[in-house]
Amino acid sequence: MELTTDVSLRGTAWNRAIDTLAPIFKTRTNYSLYMLALAIGVMYDRRVEKPEENGEDIRNVPRNVLQNNDNGKLDFIFQAAILSTTTAQFSEEERLDLAFGDKTEFKKIEFLTQFANFGVVKLVELIGDSTVETMDNIKNFLVQTVEGRNLDIDALPDDLLLEDEI
Repeated sequence: MELTTDVSLRGTAWNRAIDTLAPIFKTRTNYSLYMLALAIGVMYDRRVEKPEENGEDIRNVPRNVLQNNDNGKLDFIFQAAILSTTTAQFSEEERLDLAFGDKTEFKKIEFLTQFANFGVVKLVELIGDSTVETMDNIKNFLVQTVEGRNLDIDALPDDLLLEDEI
């Protein structure tokens, strides 16, 4: 993925996440949080175009940090997101062309950042009263998700819920 600008991290959630989670993500804090939030947003298949802002500083992930640490991850995540999302109306042909085509005017990093904007909101919800509690909350969230016990994503089918009532 060709990056021509830094990635702007705007809004209250980004500022709170960066300020609070910096002790946990000591190296490349903004990059690490962006990638984790991006994965969460794609996993939930939810995007936030305009994050809530209250005049906070705009943080960023420098494009050279993204390029130096990318190793194809952004392209892979973009392909997964564009092929599977229900948040955008594209034909199958358009999705394949965006995912695997050579040249496009589509702003891939802006599209991905919208997923990260949602993901950072979920991360902020996990912030506890202490760094240790926050780390435990994030770990539990990730473990539940990997094991299929995150009911926000893996909701129980209605027929199973109805059987319990009968």
